[in-house]
Formats: sequence, C-alpha cells, structure tokens
Amino acid sequence: MNTIQDAIRLVERGDVEKGMSLLEKLKQKATDPEQFEIAEVYLDWGHTSKAMAMFNDLLEKYPNDGELLVSIAECCLDEGLDEKAISYLEEVKEDDDEYLRALILQADLYEGLGLTEVAERKLAAAREVDKQHPLLAYALGDFYLRQGKFDSSLPLLQQAIEGKAEVEDLALRYAEALSRAGKFEEALPLYKKGLDQHKEIYSLFGYGITAYKAGEFKEAISALEELKDMDPDYTTLYSVLSESYEEEGAVTEAYEIIQEGLKRDEHNENIYLQAARLAYKMHNPEQGEKWVKAALELNPARIEPLLRLGDQYVREERYEDLLSLYKPLIETKEEIPLMYWHLATANKELEKDKDAEIWYERAARIFHDDPVFLEEFAYFLLEEGKQSDAKKTLSLLLKLNPGRDDIEDVLNRLEEF
Repeated sequence: MNTIQDAIRLVERGDVEKGMSLLEKLKQKATDPEQFEIAEVYLDWGHTSKAMAMFNDLLEKYPNDGELLVSIAECCLDEGLDEKAISYLEEVKEDDDEYLRALILQADLYEGLGLTEVAERKLAAAREVDKQHPLLAYALGDFYLRQGKFDSSLPLLQQAIEGKAEVEDLALRYAEALSRAGKFEEALPLYKKGLDQHKEIYSLFGYGITAYKAGEFKEAISALEELKDMDPDYTTLYSVLSESYEEEGAVTEAYEIIQEGLKRDEHNENIYLQAARLAYKMHNPEQGEKWVKAALELNPARIEPLLRLGDQYVREERYEDLLSLYKPLIETKEEIPLMYWHLATANKELEKDKDAEIWYERAARIFHDDPVFLEEFAYFLLEEGKQSDAKKTLSLLLKLNPGRDDIEDVLNRLEEF
C-alpha cells in the first residue's frame, strides 16, 4: 500500500512527477489528519496554493483550530500576504496549544513591518503565559538583541541557555549580546563554543571583533583570516584584521591587508584613511598622500578623520608627514581652522618661519580665545622678534587666564624694552 512517505521518497530520489502524482491519488481518499499531513508536504515543497486550499477546507470542518490557523498564516507569509497572515494568527485562542506559536509569529511579522512596540508586546504576552519556557525567553531575548537593548537581552538569553532551549545559534546569540554589552572576555568562550557547533560567517566576524576589543589580537587575526578565506568579499573584516596585525607590531602585514581590503571595497573612505595612516607610519608619504586624495574624492566634506590623524602627527612630532597629509586639503582652498594651527606648528618646528607665520595668522582669526593657541602663537612671535604683536597676544591670553604669573612676568620684561 502506497503512503505519503512513499511519495516523499520518490521526490527526494528525483522522481518528482511520480511523487506528485502519488500524492494527488492519496489526497482523494485521505483522512482529515492525512489531509493535514499532505498539505504540510505541499507547503514544504513550495506548492503554497495547493496547501492553502487544503488547510482552508479543513478549517471549514474544524473552525478556530489553532494549528490550521497558524498553517494558513504560514501560507500567507509565503505569498507575501503579511497582513492577512496576522489576521489568521490573531484568531488563535488563548487556550489553544498553538497560542504561543501564534504570538511569536505575530511578533516576527510586526517587527518586519517596523512596528517594534507591537512586536515587543506580543512577545511579552507570550512570556507571561509561561515565564519558565526557555524558547520564549530566547525569542524575547533575541528580539531585544536585534533592537540594541543588550542589558534586557542578556538575562533572557542566559535563561534560555540554562533551560537548554533547542536553538542552533543560541550560544552565538548570547555571545553577541555579551560582546555588545562590553563584556568581551565573557563572550569569547561562548563564541568558541557556538562556532564549534555551527560555523556562521556573521558570528565569526563577531568573534574577531570581540577578540580585538578584548586585546586578544592573535585570536582576532585567526578568526578574521578564517573568515577572509571563507568569504573574501566580507569587506568589513579588513579594517579590524589590519588593526589587529598592527597591534601585534606587524605593520607591513597590516598595510598589505588594508590594501587587499581596498581592492574589495573601492568606495569606503575609512579604508583609504586607514591605508593613509599606515603608509605614513611606514614613512611612505607619497602613498599616504595618494590614499588621502582617494578618500577626499569619495567624500570631500569628511575631514574629521584627517584632522584626528593630524593631531596624532603633531603629538608624535611627525611634521613632514603632517605637511604631506594636508597637502590635498590645502589644494581645495577650503577653510579648515584646525588644519591651519597644525600647519603653523609643523612649519615652525621645521624652521619654515615665513610659512608658519602665514598659517598662524589664519588660525588666529578663529582661535583668538583659545589660551593654548595664543600661548604658542605669542612665543612664535617673540622668536620672530615681533615684540609688539607678541605683547598684544600675551595680554589677550592674560585676560582669558588672569592667574598666569609666568605670562605677567614675560609681559613685564617686554615693557622694559
């Protein structure tokens, strides 16, 4: 005697026409439970309209049956009829065994529609029915994780783990929640456990990021190199991998990795700026300038990263590199006050006094109330023998900082001349 399982085996073997034909024959004489089973098979195989017709026929016999309502809702989802699916799910009664499943499906649908508050209410309602159910704890915890509410997510995902919820990526989701909450050291072993069970690209990247933030740079390199082998077009890995190599002192490898990233993603100004920083660090200003120009071509308005890099070069007294860094910006003729100050400092330290004076004058128009700038500018003027201008600048500085005895002493000495 032929059975539904025989039809399934025929299709799995590749005899699709025979399998479908057998299923149609069985459907003619099937009992109601068998009708339901056949409809589920049709749904699994993607024959949604056939499945929905059979589920609806059964619903006429068994109105308000939760399992049928949920199954019809799943057919609606396959057809992209989200609102119709919600209407079926809302018909499931609270005392029905499928009520919790219906609430969870509704939550997914409402979240997909951008109605996150409604989705949260549905999941919270499901959890009120059974607060000890590990799968419900997972559903709500995973929802909070997606919404960025990591502190709310953590205890729920922990409960799901302790309750041994049968979810394939549970350890990885909990690891991500821990990492997002800044608990990097706690997240690492869970990432390892989860990735041993289920190798997943997104989580492998999360593991690499977490290892980097935990200061475990060798682990970060290992994870991100593995990810790069699996999917070299996962472009967000290159910056973190490059920085991990740099932290390990492997600057050449860091530069090679970031250049590899540039080949994969030519429209990411952050990667160009990272390449520029590494090029300057390797004393290759020509390459550094090339990457800076490329970044500015992509986004001329974004100069903050360059200014931060300029700050770094001033602190490290890398004045030649700083001049190379700003050369493309100077050519744009855009007014950038902090760049003026940086260029003034660099030219002064490189004993290019005429250029330094030009940049100091430009910077002074903006930083006339900045005590740190005024002091630096005043002493530059003194070195240049411009005592009158220096006295004006120091007097202005003293008004801003009236307690500076050392500045008063300098002004008093200048008055003697």
